[in-house]
Amino acid sequence: MLFENASQFQKAKQTLLDNNRDVNKTAYILKKSPLFDDLSEGEIISHLTELNEGLGDSIMNFLSSAFGGDISKLKTVLTQMKEQELKFNREEYQVWDEFYRLLEDQKALDKDKNNPNYQTLSRELQQSRNALNLRLKELTKTHNEIFNALEEKVRDLTKDSARKKTYFNAQRANDVLETRNDRYEKIKSITARSASRSQELENFFNVSVSDLDKERAEAERKAKAQEEKLRRQQTSTENNPHDSDDPSSLPSKFKKRIEEISSFPGDIHYTKIRKLGDLQHEIVDVITDDNKTITRENPHGNLGKDVRDELVRMSNELTAKIKDLVKTKEEKITAEEAEDAAKKITSRKK
Repeated sequence: MLFENASQFQKAKQTLLDNNRDVNKTAYILKKSPLFDDLSEGEIISHLTELNEGLGDSIMNFLSSAFGGDISKLKTVLTQMKEQELKFNREEYQVWDEFYRLLEDQKALDKDKNNPNYQTLSRELQQSRNALNLRLKELTKTHNEIFNALEEKVRDLTKDSARKKTYFNAQRANDVLETRNDRYEKIKSITARSASRSQELENFFNVSVSDLDKERAEAERKAKAQEEKLRRQQTSTENNPHDSDDPSSLPSKFKKRIEEISSFPGDIHYTKIRKLGDLQHEIVDVITDDNKTITRENPHGNLGKDVRDELVRMSNELTAKIKDLVKTKEEKITAEEAEDAAKKITSRKK
């Protein structure tokens, strides 16, 4: 059992943190406190060592690593997330296991209510349960703080690339499936020991085994969906200028595609119009996606003023070109009708 009551636990935790998690120094301080009179110095050190491990690594330890490229950074964060979740699962399991043993002790004590120390022993067991509850809350708080920091790191790494975000989501979804299964199996292994004790455990920690089972089923569904999304992206980006790492190369790539489409023979006139319309959509998509990166400090987005202006010009020229092609195809229609036809081709269906 980690300390004998909630007061000892809270005092020990705060003193440990105040002294930079130095176990021996903290033990020396606590031994002078009347609150720990009933514990030997060896017992205090033993409890502090376990508490120190439960606190986990500090957030700064997670963020101070030296990273390589963006994908390498994402892999590092993915590993940290997975290891942190598995670590939390182990610590949560230990708390549940200790709580179950306390329930068994209470059950044995209730069979001997004539024991003159019954009230005292029962009160101590209740204090131990409360200490475990507090311990789990502290573990959960630390776990959430670490995850918030890691998720912020992920946002920084993926904000400029949809491909990196899709890659991360696919890998993360598979890791979540593994950690959800791990947590479910650990908790279930304890609750399966006794049907009556199971309900007490779930009620005390406000965790439902059936909900954990639903969570892992949902994790499996998301993992499959993210893998499929990654697969589609990998097969569709081979020749897609949207994913160029160098914005300055976009105008030349689009220009080359315009020339290729324009050189189509005249007997496939409509195919030429459709392909030019699709290309105009792609250019608009690039501009629209980049609008999200515009800030006061970066008024022209990641594309930059020259590239952005050139893409706008190319988009306008394509619209005019399509209008001319429509008019040439149907010489009898008016200029206004040709413009309407061009708009229909270059307008996106909502």
